[in-house]
Amino acid sequence: EKTIIKLGSLLALGFGQAGAQIIGHNMSGVDSACVDAMIEGTRVECIIGAARIRDFSIATEVLQAKVMTFVNQIAEILHGVVDEFHGYASKNNGDFFLVIWRQPPDFDESKASKLADMAMVAFARILGAVHRSPVLAAYRGHPGLQQRLGENC
Repeated sequence: EKTIIKLGSLLALGFGQAGAQIIGHNMSGVDSACVDAMIEGTRVECIIGAARIRDFSIATEVLQAKVMTFVNQIAEILHGVVDEFHGYASKNNGDFFLVIWRQPPDFDESKASKLADMAMVAFARILGAVHRSPVLAAYRGHPGLQQRLGENC
């Protein structure tokens, strides 16, 4: 049972929030083991946000093997704040994070506006949390980063 739950979690991570319907559709067909990824899509209204780690190439060169720990520490903050504000972290590609706030079909203009406000506040909170993080503050004292980034460290 634990293995099936773990596989389901990995599928959800791989497909992301947007692929939940594809997974659900394929799980409902117990007659076949085939996967049909070409099911008809539906229109989704959402707010899309992007966050980027500035000077990531320099951080990668300096931190080398520790860069993944650095990214994961930032990701922990980003995921926590986005989740707190009812969004979803959709994708991470090294220095780039894609986050979404999905609008249910029954949202009126007022609720959609509040969701947009929540997305904006979430990004402000992410910036604040990253700058206040004692874990990330340790990187500001890293000699290699200080040498390469100077006062921008």
